[in-house]
Amino acid sequence: MKISTRLFLYISSLIILSSIGLGCISVRDERVHLMDEAKMTARTLARTLATTFKYYHITDQYQRLGELIHAVVPVDRDVNNLLINIYDRQGQMVDLSFEHGVNRHAIQRERTPVDFSRGGNEQIITEGSHEYFSVISPIKNSRGELQGGVEILLSLDSINNTLAGLVRKFIIFIVLTALLLGLVLYLVCHWNITLPIGRLKEAAKNLGHGDLGLRIEKSGVTELDELIEEFNRMAHNIERQNRRKEQLFQEKINLERGLRHRDKLASIGQLASGLAHEIGTPLNVISGRAEYLLKKSGDSEARAENLEVIIRQAERITRIIQQMLAFSRKPTAEFKQVELEKIITEAFSLCQLKQRKDHPAVELELELAIQTLMADADGLRQLFVNLMLNSFHSMKNGGTIKVSSRREQAKPGEVVLTYEDWGEGIPGELAERIFDPFFTTKEVGEGTGLGLYMVASIIQEHQGRITLDREVSRGARFIIHLPANPHRATTAGAEA
Repeated sequence: MKISTRLFLYISSLIILSSIGLGCISVRDERVHLMDEAKMTARTLARTLATTFKYYHITDQYQRLGELIHAVVPVDRDVNNLLINIYDRQGQMVDLSFEHGVNRHAIQRERTPVDFSRGGNEQIITEGSHEYFSVISPIKNSRGELQGGVEILLSLDSINNTLAGLVRKFIIFIVLTALLLGLVLYLVCHWNITLPIGRLKEAAKNLGHGDLGLRIEKSGVTELDELIEEFNRMAHNIERQNRRKEQLFQEKINLERGLRHRDKLASIGQLASGLAHEIGTPLNVISGRAEYLLKKSGDSEARAENLEVIIRQAERITRIIQQMLAFSRKPTAEFKQVELEKIITEAFSLCQLKQRKDHPAVELELELAIQTLMADADGLRQLFVNLMLNSFHSMKNGGTIKVSSRREQAKPGEVVLTYEDWGEGIPGELAERIFDPFFTTKEVGEGTGLGLYMVASIIQEHQGRITLDREVSRGARFIIHLPANPHRATTAGAEA
């Protein structure tokens, strides 16, 4: 059962019981008051008539007696509520027939002189469905002798009707009060209890589904606000703990990646050294002999063409080995203040020189809000060269390479570089592997798969990170985060 329903039942029951008790007391007091008035009226009328009849004998003419009664009894008195019975000294009722019904004696009762002699004989009698208050006063002559008696019968129907109407009014009042109270209680409970508890319930459900950033506004009810504060505090603590767990998990992943990276570097270094010694020397012999035969080939075009192919492929193998050696034996980075525009334009010029003359035009667009950066100039130049070579390869119809820089709002000590091109883009299913060594999407013989791997390594050396934006509609967009002062970041990390 809802709290609002319980409150309505409890408070309504209390008010209804209180109203019933108050109504009973009010009806009882009103009955006592009306009965006192009725008794006082009946007594006064009985004494007045008895005193008046003192100077008239019961045997006097009835007409004079009736006129006397008319003179004493108010003409506006309801004839249905007032009955007057006159008895002689033997207790026999005197038969009168006068106007206004003041002589009506619908109730026939035997009376004795004893009933008259006592005087003040009062009682409530019932006749059918009617109640009457009866009071008897003796009639005596001037000498004090008993001549008879007068009985006043005052109907209590009007009093009972008045009380019944009062009871009906109380019932109507109780019903209307209960309905009004129910409406007020419903609205108060709905706005102050039901809705806040409903919001708290919905928030708890959303919290269970992982919405840790949800908070509830206060309702204005002190008790519920204390509960809401505790809920918001709990949600904040859970969110903070969850962020901490995510941070620890990410640090663990980064550590594992770093370990794998070092293992790969060691493997690549060993492989490159082995290749350099085992393949380098025979390769130089093959290349030298091919060049010698090419000079002695004479006019044989087919032979000369085959020898040129041998020389080009041998040079390609040599470049791969040199690249692997350079990658595994990187020189120590020298961090200094460098100009981004100069580094980027130099890298772009180098890439242009490596392209065929018939390659469609590629333009460079710069939006550098940050002009200088503390970085290793050679490493940063190599980073942009590798990115731009991939862009030139993917933009077979030409296009634009755009590089921008800005200060990270959330982290003022961090610079964000955005690199984007109009090339073919990177399929979503390959996005997780593009920074792995020896992974390439180019045709066989067109790439070694070390370009983006070297980019990621250079950024890692700068204590930064690189991500691929998957929301772009065309081309590729890389977001690079670099610390404004990598030396300070390294020192802080060492102190920590």
